[in-house]
Amino acid sequence: MKQIIQTDDSLRELCIHGTPDFPLQINHDSIDDFQDNYIRCHWHGELEISIVTEGRVLYLAGGAPYRMETGHGLIINANVPHMMTPAGGNARIISIIVQPAFLYGAPGSCTELELLRPYLESPDLASIPLDPDSEDSDLLEIFHEVDRLCFEKPFAYQLEVHGLLCTAFGRIIRKCRTKLPHSRPVSTGNLHRLQVLLDYVHEHYSAPLSLTDLAARIPMSRENCCRFFRQMTGCTISEYLNDYRISRSIHLMKTSDQSITAIAALTGFSSASRFAAAFCAKTGLLPSEYRRNHSTVS
Repeated sequence: MKQIIQTDDSLRELCIHGTPDFPLQINHDSIDDFQDNYIRCHWHGELEISIVTEGRVLYLAGGAPYRMETGHGLIINANVPHMMTPAGGNARIISIIVQPAFLYGAPGSCTELELLRPYLESPDLASIPLDPDSEDSDLLEIFHEVDRLCFEKPFAYQLEVHGLLCTAFGRIIRKCRTKLPHSRPVSTGNLHRLQVLLDYVHEHYSAPLSLTDLAARIPMSRENCCRFFRQMTGCTISEYLNDYRISRSIHLMKTSDQSITAIAALTGFSSASRFAAAFCAKTGLLPSEYRRNHSTVS
């Protein structure tokens, strides 16, 4: 059966990439395996590194065309519409799709606000071609090593993959520094206020969270607290809380034999059904399915 990129009306891809505990996915695809023999126009919130391993392709990314030979690559920024058609031979590609948060770690950190966010928001960096016959060859070697590690999965490969991707994007961002939108350094006061909010969320996630209590920690009004949190992290308080609760539930499913209902209650969900719906929306799997595939409890 032919593959097809499923999207909503805005062309946002509906597929979940990676998991909350390891937000990275690598695909090895033949363009012939897709419906109508091409990858339809779509976009997603993740960064994507595409490398041609066989044949030739025509990529359209951010409105710019790229005719890519075997060995060439393309870095596609988050939220950038892109599509691909074969341009000769049996076109095959590797796609490394990674959540930006995998690189910067804590939302609102200096790494995110001063480096990654300007890169993600730069209209001049919608896509970056990689030529194996130039200085880009080092970057392509890094991405091939990431692919190898994720396939072989040696012990602690996650740390190596994280380090390699940080190295690669550190070089990319440094090279493209003049194309980054101007960003002011983050004040230590704002970083401290954000840390207070995050500490409170991490301590009280298992119970209903009061926005009034949260805002009082800074202190700010409820409205200003919500605005400040989104400005610093790029997401709402409820989005962050939901993601954090799911990440804690994944840890419990992997390391304990407690029931799904018990885990739902321990991580702040009002019912097992609400937990299942939120978990499925985030991971593409029901909690029971995820546990079967990933449990480390003997």
